[in-house]
Amino acid sequence: MLLITLCLNCYGQDKVADSLRHAFKSAKTDSARYSIAANNLCTYYLETNRDSALHYAEISLLMAKRNSQWYEEAEALTLEAHELTGLKKYAEALECLQQVLKVADDPENRNKKTWSTSNDFPFRKQRLWVLAYNQLEMGVLMSSTGDSLQAIIHYKASARFAEALGDKQVLGLSTMLLGSVYLATGKLDSALLLEKKAELNFKQSYPTYLGYTYSISGNGYLSGKGDPKRALVYFHRAVDADLKVYNLASLSEDYATIASYYLGQKQPDSSLYYAKKVMEILHASRSIDLGNAYENLYKSYQLKHQTDSAYKYQGLALAAKDSSNAATTKSLADFQKLSFKDQLRLQALEKEKEQAQTRIRTYALSAAIAVFMLLAIIFWRNNRQKQKANYLLNEQKEEIKSQRDNLGQTLEELKNTQTQLVQREKMASLGELTAGIAHEIQNPLNFVNNFSEVNREMLEELEAEIKNGNMEDALALTVDLIQNEQKINHHGKRADAIVKGMLEHSRSNSGTKEPTEINALADEYLRLSYHGLRSKDKTFNAEMITRFDADLPKVNVIPQDIGRVLLNLFNNAFYAVHQKQKTAGADYKPEVSVSTTMENGQVVIKVKDNGVGIPDAIKEKIMQPFFTTKPTGEGTGLGLSLTYDMVVKGHEGNIQVNSVEGEGSEFIVSLPVN
Repeated sequence: MLLITLCLNCYGQDKVADSLRHAFKSAKTDSARYSIAANNLCTYYLETNRDSALHYAEISLLMAKRNSQWYEEAEALTLEAHELTGLKKYAEALECLQQVLKVADDPENRNKKTWSTSNDFPFRKQRLWVLAYNQLEMGVLMSSTGDSLQAIIHYKASARFAEALGDKQVLGLSTMLLGSVYLATGKLDSALLLEKKAELNFKQSYPTYLGYTYSISGNGYLSGKGDPKRALVYFHRAVDADLKVYNLASLSEDYATIASYYLGQKQPDSSLYYAKKVMEILHASRSIDLGNAYENLYKSYQLKHQTDSAYKYQGLALAAKDSSNAATTKSLADFQKLSFKDQLRLQALEKEKEQAQTRIRTYALSAAIAVFMLLAIIFWRNNRQKQKANYLLNEQKEEIKSQRDNLGQTLEELKNTQTQLVQREKMASLGELTAGIAHEIQNPLNFVNNFSEVNREMLEELEAEIKNGNMEDALALTVDLIQNEQKINHHGKRADAIVKGMLEHSRSNSGTKEPTEINALADEYLRLSYHGLRSKDKTFNAEMITRFDADLPKVNVIPQDIGRVLLNLFNNAFYAVHQKQKTAGADYKPEVSVSTTMENGQVVIKVKDNGVGIPDAIKEKIMQPFFTTKPTGEGTGLGLSLTYDMVVKGHEGNIQVNSVEGEGSEFIVSLPVN
């Protein structure tokens, strides 16, 4: 029944391929041809015929470059890298993935429209998608070249990008492949948990690789848990899933795994059946990597005591594995950029192996004794080649370890520098707050000092009047004294309230949200920011406009964080109008306004100014860490970056920017009420 199903799938798939090729030839525009080549034909052949998939990926790349479509170029390079890795051309795959990063990081591409650009898929999402798949393929490449640690790092990075995009397909792939690395490194429970997550993802969105998750889980139960019956259930689930989507690459691995399972159970008939099915699929997909398939046939015939067939496939297995090992060794050498001398040595080994294979084919027909002798020679040569390959790989690993240590040291230095800059940003904010606080407290202190001086003089008059017996005048002075004391008490309490409020907002952030009046917070920090700038430049004046919603509810926020957010926005607004005032005419009146409203279950805070505005070329950069337009020494470039993190990550809110260069800017902060 499985064979009949496979044949029916093959027939249906051929019709699909013919239809796609016809559509490609009939397409009128490059964008339509690209879509069919990359998204249909290349994807169709992705896991069934790597040479055809690579062919259509290269066609897609040429069309994307010809039309200057950066996103499509990155997509085609990623597809090409996937197929090159599958063909064990690791150095070429790495070059493709490095080109993808260059394309994604090219600043000129930020404002370019592509065939895929839309309101639902803007530049930021396009770049995240490119990075997610790039990290995924880098993980596959590192895993294929034996670097499990780097593979884990890249798979986790891909998962983070996928979560940011909400892309279940990429998230499922990275989760599945991360589980396979964990399984290979002995972390069985983590591997099975990740495969379960990937299985749920694929069932909802992307069944192409569902069979892989079942196969990995089956291997976990077989080798780690020692549960062969449960493992066999998963292997058959993998077969069913891969037959539905015609994933020949995965299907051949499923049958090979089941054949190996039955070999371990000493059931030669079953193992031989599935070993033959592996050969059928590999021939159908034009694969040349037949070593393991021949080995399963050889072991199955050996179990059945069919010596002639066993010898035949043993020889074929050795020859195929030698060829595969040679290709892998050369690819790894290229991948690590070996010297020309090492490449020549590998080429010499390749020639020796080709000569050995020729001798095997010649002497195998002469006699059984000659076959045994040739097998002994092959085993000896194979062992020698493995030793040489291991030696080269150890040298490469040492070099990679040294480079990784250097990178780690550089990263630590960058982290220290970043910490210093963040501290500098906090100290700058503290200085501006201090200037504002000083102005706020100065007024009530002036009142206290003045009324205290007046009371001292009035007490002297009261003493004189009492001595002279003028009780009416003395009583009048007493009334004035009481009124003055009340004013002193009032302004003293006002200064006390200001100090307590500032202490409340400057204390260490406990990270605890509490109901907060946004109107009071905004009004307070508006004044503090204004007086902070005034303390630096006494000639500066600006009109402060407030439009607060009186019915605004309290919002659960971390007051210190939202206070810093507002202070950053107000500081930027006053800085912008101050800069414009230096060059504008006498008619220019600096204005900074803040308003609050309740919209769709969210409190919306708008900070607006009529300053210099933000050029279109840098709008997308202003939230990036360390980006600043201020002169050297005046800004760290962390203000808006920290503001974005506090609003979006800390409070699950949103921040938007509307700005016209030369006319002003408006920052809109939205915070959920609950």
